[in-house]
Amino acid sequence: MRATKGGLADLKRLRQKAAAAPEPPASRTAHQPPTTPALQAPAPDAEDQRVFRQAVKGAARLHGSQRAILPPVPTAPVAQLRQRRQAAIGAQHAPATPVSDLYTSARQAQDESEFVRAGSGPDLLKGLKRGKWPIGATLDLHGATLDEARERLDQFLQSCLTHHLRCVCVVHGKGHGSKNGTPVLKESVRRWLTQLAYVQAYAECREQDGGSGAVQVLLRQ
Repeated sequence: MRATKGGLADLKRLRQKAAAAPEPPASRTAHQPPTTPALQAPAPDAEDQRVFRQAVKGAARLHGSQRAILPPVPTAPVAQLRQRRQAAIGAQHAPATPVSDLYTSARQAQDESEFVRAGSGPDLLKGLKRGKWPIGATLDLHGATLDEARERLDQFLQSCLTHHLRCVCVVHGKGHGSKNGTPVLKESVRRWLTQLAYVQAYAECREQDGGSGAVQVLLRQ
């Protein structure tokens, strides 16, 4: 919209004139509480109408706004919302799948460096080692007790499944600080992973990514 300098000055004068107009008295009965009267501008006279037409004479009506009305975003299921809320506030909860500290899977390598679930071919494990799937998230369990590690691992993997992550990294350490030099957390974490149905495979990370102190885990789609 284009307007002349004089047209803008006229509009300013019109606004000042409206603001200076006296307010009509509010009428009320004895049973009605006092109310604040609404501001009412005086009806425009011929001069006001002329000023307005002068100010908007360069305006043009818009056609074809091409607005897109999007449908409302569907809400997540109640269970998923509860899970997200618990994860956000760090709420304590029992593991979704009970796991044993002593169980050893026959599909696990003798040195527990790798594991592939039955029904998956050897090419899947080779692809995991070569980095076919990029790591989407990492969990560091350094300094955690077994109970803390079990709970944090469960929360972490459940969150990864919720966000549809395919490959993640779990850092459990090499156990150098454990009593008698036995890597308790390392062995337990790897045994837990073999008991979770949604874990398709895991492999020890490359040395630059943690070596024997971490595993990259492939989750089912």
